[in-house]
Amino acid sequence: MNDTRINILLIEDSPGDARLIEHMLEQAQGLPFELTWIDNLPDGITHLQTKRTDVLLLDLGLPGSTGLDTLQRLLRRVSIVPTLVVLSGLSDEDVAVQAVQCGAQDYLVKGQVDTPLLVRSIRYAIERSQAKKALRQAYDELEHRVVERTAELANTIKALHAEIAERKQAEERIRYMAHYDALTGLPNRELLQDRITQAIAYAHRNRTQVAVIFVDLDYFKHINDSLGHKIGDRLLQMVAARLQECLREGDSVARPGGDEYVLCLPLLTGVGDAVRVAQKALDAVGHPFVVEGNELHASASIGISIYPDDGCDVGTLMRAADTAMNHAKERGRGNYQFFTQALNNAAQQRRTLENKLRQALAKGEFELHYQPQVNMANGVIFSGEALLRWRQPGTEPISCGSLISIAEETGLILSIGEWVLRKACRQLKQWQDAGHPELRIAVNLSPRQFYQPHFLDMIVDTLHETGLAATALDLEITEGLLLQRNDDIVDMLNQLSGMGIQLSVDDFGTGYSSLAYLQRFPVHALKIDQSFVRDIGRDRNATALVTAIIAMANSLHMKVLAEGVETSQQIAFLMSRGCSSAQGFYYSEAVPADAFIKLLDK
Repeated sequence: MNDTRINILLIEDSPGDARLIEHMLEQAQGLPFELTWIDNLPDGITHLQTKRTDVLLLDLGLPGSTGLDTLQRLLRRVSIVPTLVVLSGLSDEDVAVQAVQCGAQDYLVKGQVDTPLLVRSIRYAIERSQAKKALRQAYDELEHRVVERTAELANTIKALHAEIAERKQAEERIRYMAHYDALTGLPNRELLQDRITQAIAYAHRNRTQVAVIFVDLDYFKHINDSLGHKIGDRLLQMVAARLQECLREGDSVARPGGDEYVLCLPLLTGVGDAVRVAQKALDAVGHPFVVEGNELHASASIGISIYPDDGCDVGTLMRAADTAMNHAKERGRGNYQFFTQALNNAAQQRRTLENKLRQALAKGEFELHYQPQVNMANGVIFSGEALLRWRQPGTEPISCGSLISIAEETGLILSIGEWVLRKACRQLKQWQDAGHPELRIAVNLSPRQFYQPHFLDMIVDTLHETGLAATALDLEITEGLLLQRNDDIVDMLNQLSGMGIQLSVDDFGTGYSSLAYLQRFPVHALKIDQSFVRDIGRDRNATALVTAIIAMANSLHMKVLAEGVETSQQIAFLMSRGCSSAQGFYYSEAVPADAFIKLLDK
């Protein structure tokens, strides 16, 4: 794909989903685009009939039509459909297959889409569309040549035979390209499914087993982003070659797309064969690659499913292997995991939880609790940290710490984070008006919020709407954000600091921040992670680390606050080392707003 600007039409009735997709596209590097968003099908059809469009992102759930009816209505009205990627809120394999059969290049489930997947889908959709167009043109040109040559050489049987042979070769090339990956030469998804089906049939007749092994390269996006797609493509080819060397006779490897490979292993002696091949694949990918003078180090996460234990059809086995592969990533990457029913249950529970989480904000099930931040010298509460709680009907509110990762992955953190900020600022203003004018509020930010369109405007609007002074707001960021070498983020943090907003690094000491990073960013305070505070006096390393963090913060003229303080001994130690602020159960757990005001009034 060349570097000319791609005209993308998004037909999507949800402004939130449209903003999220636009945000994902803006994050992508090396994908110059012009995005047009239309929220209904008739206007979208008119746009397609009158404007140049390279890629169409079509939501199947639009006003007046749902599912495949949306796609079929569009196909009846538009004679030339551009490269088409279908979006849906439902993960339905039958609908996905029918959409592809109708002409879609890909089928994406909204809740499972992130920036790499969306960009990769658009790239490969364009590449496949261009390849099909090129094949069609080549085929048409060949047909034209055959007709002309036949007319000219009607009496020359030898030439006619030559033309027939040429045509057969072209058809063979077309069949090859329809079943094999253009980049690596490996079987594609269609041929892979056929081979797994044959392996299952053979195993059924002979009462043996089949292993389906998903191999996913870890952090491949970093290579693409840092070294470019040319280097990334060459790495994919080299990985394909190494995986082929790991196979036994009768095994096969395919590349469905992206940085994923799938191995199909007929097992004659048991699952130990799968273990040996999986380990060989890990070792093969783990050896350094040299690409155009760059020494690249890669690893893979591998998931394994077994027929008939984990499924009796291609789709079930593929999903099981994919679930196991995701579990391997959660276990630290660079390992293999077998599918188990427990994993399947966990995946289903996660999907259920994700759906409930999507509805929680709309149903008003979220609430904020506040934990006091205290001056240890005099016991005065100078700030409160806003902490999210989820109260489902008929239950007590629960902490949302374990749910944040799901919200991050799905993009829900953007709407939840905005709600938290506005709610916390309104509450602080009420407390200030009730006789606590010097009180401040601390709000946690997700790194994804910094990539949210108009993020700064949202903060400014919140302060304006609530009448809250910027100096009363403390935004807590993660160490991970400091590691992102992004000038836009540096500029954004400088603007926030320039407004008077305090910036604190939350859970300091658990990540990889260095003195250089702290000096580069306008950080005002460090919050020592509670895991270190908890071990003060019990663990020499933790005690030394806390002392070092306090000393470093003081030397950089930064404030420092200790989290998780529970004992008077901890307080004495912290104060003796120069830390003046703390929060934790020694003072109070996080409490609802009405209980927090009582703490202030004590």
